[in-house]
Amino acid sequence: MILSISTTLLLAASLCDAFVTSSNRSTTKSRTLLFASEEWIPLAADSSQVSPVKKLILEEGDGELPTDGSSVEIEYTGTLVGEKDWSAQDVADCWLSELQGLGHLKPEFLQNNVDFALLSDANVFTEEFCTTTLGISNKIQAKKLIMARNRLTKSQDEHPAGTVFDSSLERGKNFTFNLGKGAIKAIDLAVRTMKVGEKASVVCRSDYGYGSEGLRSSKGDVIVPPFGTLKFELKRVC
Repeated sequence: MILSISTTLLLAASLCDAFVTSSNRSTTKSRTLLFASEEWIPLAADSSQVSPVKKLILEEGDGELPTDGSSVEIEYTGTLVGEKDWSAQDVADCWLSELQGLGHLKPEFLQNNVDFALLSDANVFTEEFCTTTLGISNKIQAKKLIMARNRLTKSQDEHPAGTVFDSSLERGKNFTFNLGKGAIKAIDLAVRTMKVGEKASVVCRSDYGYGSEGLRSSKGDVIVPPFGTLKFELKRVC
């Protein structure tokens, strides 16, 4: 499930369908804190010092790092992490910027520290909050924000953190691709830093995963929800 969006988002749709059926969207009981360890390595830090992709090395590998265009093979398991740990910067960069006609509100979101905890609180993030605190004079825009927030929180409820959405181990087939094409941005960035045999955890925001549209099977079933934050357990095989 880690092919680039331009190449149908992941492995063939038939494989996605087969995995969803076989795994029945299994959900683990444990929650993983997003970027909680000081050992996480930022792979795509921007000017705000927020890294939308981070890696934690679990087991060192050997040999040389792969080069651009080279063929690599990996084992992986992908799970949904949830967006509860989004900072205000994450909300602005990953969610707000994708809402048509609302991206200009980014300074107000950052100034008022609208992180996911605030955004998802229906008792705080109200139309009145939007018009009074954020200074949105257009009531239609305020309503659009509330509706978009409601869709996001509903998606969280329907696709809980810990849900396994794809696994090469479950399918019994590793994933092979060429660096620079064929995989989502987070996987491409991570594998570039991995030697053969290395095992690592990688966590990424949706703008380095499946974006604001998420990923669906050929039958229309949601595999990765819109704005889904993901975690991959990776091993570089060759």
